[in-house]
Amino acid sequence: MKELAKYADYLFILSFLGIVLAAYGAFIGSDLWLGSTQWLLVSIGMVVYALYVKTGRTVK
Repeated sequence: MKELAKYADYLFILSFLGIVLAAYGAFIGSDLWLGSTQWLLVSIGMVVYALYVKTGRTVK
């Protein structure tokens, strides 16, 4: 699991990109592939997974 911890930063960056796409869809009015709320859900999922990978804990 330690080898996956280095990818947590990339997941945080990708989640920020998802938030940017959500804001673009909300304020410009043109959705890219997904709607604004769907981009937010994808971003939340990536942040949760990044935290899981960063801590390296497993569920027993």
